[in-house]
Amino acid sequence: MDAIVGLLTAPVQPWDAVICTSAAVKNNVERLLQAQVDYLQARLGVSRLVLPQLPVIPLGIHTDDFAFTDEDKAAARASLGVDADTLVVLFMGRLSFHAKAHPLAMYQALEAAAQSSGKSVVLIECGWHANDFIAKAYADAAALACPSVLVVTLDGRKAEDRHTAWAAADVFCSLADNIQETFGITPIEAMAAGLPVVVSDWDGYKDTVRDGVDGFRIATAMPQAGLGADLAYRHALEIDTYDMYCGHSSSLVSVDVTAASEAFTRLFTSAELRQQMGAAGRQRAVEVYDWRHIIAQYEALWAQLSEIRLAQAQTLTAVTHPWPARMDPFHAFASYPTQILSPETVLHRVDADVESAMNRVADYQGLAMVNYAKLVIPTEEEIRLALAAAEATAAERVALIAEVRRPYVLRALAWLMKLGVLRH
Repeated sequence: MDAIVGLLTAPVQPWDAVICTSAAVKNNVERLLQAQVDYLQARLGVSRLVLPQLPVIPLGIHTDDFAFTDEDKAAARASLGVDADTLVVLFMGRLSFHAKAHPLAMYQALEAAAQSSGKSVVLIECGWHANDFIAKAYADAAALACPSVLVVTLDGRKAEDRHTAWAAADVFCSLADNIQETFGITPIEAMAAGLPVVVSDWDGYKDTVRDGVDGFRIATAMPQAGLGADLAYRHALEIDTYDMYCGHSSSLVSVDVTAASEAFTRLFTSAELRQQMGAAGRQRAVEVYDWRHIIAQYEALWAQLSEIRLAQAQTLTAVTHPWPARMDPFHAFASYPTQILSPETVLHRVDADVESAMNRVADYQGLAMVNYAKLVIPTEEEIRLALAAAEATAAERVALIAEVRRPYVLRALAWLMKLGVLRH
C-alpha cells in the first residue's frame, strides 16, 4: 500500500502501468491513489499529478496441466479409498484461517448439504498449515462444524498430491474472505480441471467465475467504511503484524452459509449439473485464462504504452532530480569535500613515468580493500591512457577514452587520486 501511494511522488510517466489482476483490486488501487491525491492537495496544494495506467490483466494457467482422463480420476479416488457414490469436494491452497480463507463457513455449508442430500461427502484440503497450532485449529473446527464429513489433508507442496486432489474431486470450493487476496488462481485451475466451483463473491472471483454458469458465487458481507481505521492504525504502529491485520479484518467478513449449503446441495444431487457447469468452466478456462491468451494481452499493453511514450516524450520537461531520495551521491553530499573534481581540475601524475605509475596501481589492486570496488575501477588500458600525461586537466586525461566510457573514467580519476597515483 505504501508503494502504491508512493507512485504519486515517484518518477512515474503516462507510459508506465501497474497491472491489476482483477477489477476488484483495480478499485482498491484507485481508492488508495485518490486518498493520497486528496492528502497531497490538502497538504501541499498539488495540482498536477502523473498517474500510471491501470489495466486489468488476469493471471493465467497452462490449462493442459489440468486435463485428467477417466483412468486418472479412478486411480486418484482409489488411492483415497473413495467409492463412486461419494462426493469429493476440494479446497486447494494455503490452509490459513487468518490470511487466506476462514474454513468455518465451508465446514458448516458442507455439513448442511451432506445432511440435506443424504450423500456421503469427503472434503480434501490440499495445502499446508504454517505450524501445528494452525493444523490443530483446522482439525478442531472440522470436528465441531462438519462431523459427518470426512476431511482428508494432502500436502499441496507436493505435485503428486495436487494431481491426486484435482483428479479425485467432483466439486471445488474456495470461500476466500481475506483482503490479502487479489485474484485467486485456484478457481481457474478447478475450471480447467472440469470441476464446478463454489466460491465466495469476493475479489478476483467476481471476474473469473460466472454465477450459475461455471458454478456458484456466494454472497459476502463486510462492515461499512469508517469502522476499521483502528485496525489500519494498529498495523501502521506495528502493534499488529500484517498477518494479524489481515486476520482481524477477515474476522469481520462473512460468507452466506445458507447460500453455500444450497449450492452444494444442488451440485450433490445432480450429476448433470456438475457435468454442465464443469464443462462450461473448462471451456472458459481454455478460451480466456490460458497463458496464450494472457500473454497476448501483455503484448498489446506494451504496444499501447510504447505509443503513449512516443507521442508524449518530446513534450515532457525533464526534472533535474527525478528521484530525490536516491540522488547522485556526488550531488547530495557535495558540501562534504574540500574541492570538487571537475573536467577543469588540473591533475599531476606522481610518478615520473607511466610504467612506474601502472606498477603501483597494479600493486594496490592486489589489495582486498581496493579491488572490492570493481564496479568503479577502469580497465587497464583506460588507466594507462588517463596517466599518459604528467600534467593535464581531468578532461584532457580522458579525451582519448571511448565517449561512452568517458564519464566513468573521469570519475575514476578520483580513485587514482585516492591511491596517490594522481594529485591535484
